[in-house]
Amino acid sequence: MPQTNSEALAPTLNMLMNGEFRAAHIYFQAAAWCEDAKLAGSAQFFLTHASEEMMHMQKIYQYIVDADLSARFEALPEPKIEANSLVSLLQEIYQHEKLVSERFIKATKEADQAGDLSTFEFLQWFIVEQREEEMLFRGILDRAAVIGDGPHSLYYIDTEIAKIAAAAVAAASATPAGGGA
Repeated sequence: MPQTNSEALAPTLNMLMNGEFRAAHIYFQAAAWCEDAKLAGSAQFFLTHASEEMMHMQKIYQYIVDADLSARFEALPEPKIEANSLVSLLQEIYQHEKLVSERFIKATKEADQAGDLSTFEFLQWFIVEQREEEMLFRGILDRAAVIGDGPHSLYYIDTEIAKIAAAAVAAASATPAGGGA
């Protein structure tokens, strides 16, 4: 059971837990946006990511409980998708992931300053995960730029995203229980 030496970090951990819950909510809404646009590959990609965000939320929840702190859930605001294209949706999500990264970096620094080595070590996993998320979305946006905006570009972008979703599902099923993303 993790031991924290600072109950002062409970609000930060709860903020991170709720942030992952909101991220899942945003990904579910992004999947619905893609379904409305008949982009099945992208919808599956976002559904996979919503499930991943739920696992992150549960991981933080379990850490809070194991540290004998109180988990506090907040109301979920309606996720707003301002996108008018698949590329703009991907850009919105990429910007969201960058904000999430900033929150984890700030929380990690806070744990370090508090001398809470257990929480500091726990948060390192999320720092690595966020770096991977940012690289993933930057890579997808780069692929979309290479594909361009020709008459069949939407189909090709959706197909590329479907491949990424399938690879993520395959990797997750190959990961032993308790490990991986």
